[in-house]
Amino acid sequence: MSDEVLLICLVEINNSMYEIIFLVCFTLHNIEELIWLPGWSKNAGKYHPQVKRKEFGFALAVVTLIGYFLTFAFLNSESPNEIIRYLYLGFVMMMCLNAVFPHLIAAVVLKRYAPGLLTGLLLNLPAGLYVVFGRHGDQLELNKLAAGFAVCTVVTVFSLRPLFKLGRKLFD
Repeated sequence: MSDEVLLICLVEINNSMYEIIFLVCFTLHNIEELIWLPGWSKNAGKYHPQVKRKEFGFALAVVTLIGYFLTFAFLNSESPNEIIRYLYLGFVMMMCLNAVFPHLIAAVVLKRYAPGLLTGLLLNLPAGLYVVFGRHGDQLELNKLAAGFAVCTVVTVFSLRPLFKLGRKLFD
């Protein structure tokens, strides 16, 4: 590999480093949830449906894959399509909000740790806010960011129960 090609590769990695860091944070958050949330859900009452590890893992895998898809679609285009751009940034914002609602709210209301709280607050929230506002804030159109956030949030929230159900059918 020539020095010029290597330099171009290093510049590209550096340019997308924070998006990759967010993806790692998001993945660690999902691993924390996979390990502890199914057991926690047995006593969560109305704050989370009771789920078994395999059905929850299936739903979590789908959401994680969507996050990876949006990230790589965003990063792998010279000038991302506005729809991909705002869906990606909306997804990142959704994961930032996820640290507060449901994790922080559930922990306060239930007076016990909610799985995903620490990784949400300490990893996803700061990394995500930096990606959206630190890296892309000067180019943002807030109405489009709000639309991307709304689409990602609505699709995710309304797909979780069907994904749990499908995971139950696939793995039971």
